[in-house]
Amino acid sequence: MKRLLVLLAFLPLVLSSCSKLGEVEVRELELKSFQLLSTTSANIEVEYVIHNPTSKKLMLDNVNGFLKKGDVNFAQVTLIEADTVAAKRVSINRLVFKLDIQDPLSLLSMGLNISKWHYSDFTVDARAVVKTSGGGRRIIKFKDMSMENLLKRL
Repeated sequence: MKRLLVLLAFLPLVLSSCSKLGEVEVRELELKSFQLLSTTSANIEVEYVIHNPTSKKLMLDNVNGFLKKGDVNFAQVTLIEADTVAAKRVSINRLVFKLDIQDPLSLLSMGLNISKWHYSDFTVDARAVVKTSGGGRRIIKFKDMSMENLLKRL
């Protein structure tokens, strides 16, 4: 019973600290660099403008996922580097991802002319962990979300 009372006492505190997390807004997203490491892997640097109205710094702690073409895992995406998002301001931050092609034959079958590819052809299965400077964390999951919808959502 005491555990339940302690939980009820701390619940408003926990909920109030995360209440503005849904108001965080990514305003712009731009691909800054694409560095080919080998024939099947690359580092991708993304720069974004983000508005964080919360009183906590935000850190993207972990991102792992798959970029899928149809039902086939086309590439695995892993977060390598992330900036800390400052509290109560608009800031420019960057992320560095490693992209590993899972099936090189699918790359050849799609054609190497990347400019002809469409976002609507790809879906994302991913899991991200966002931590706050106050010690909280939120797990965000995407399952079979189209790449086009993901970019619109951001």
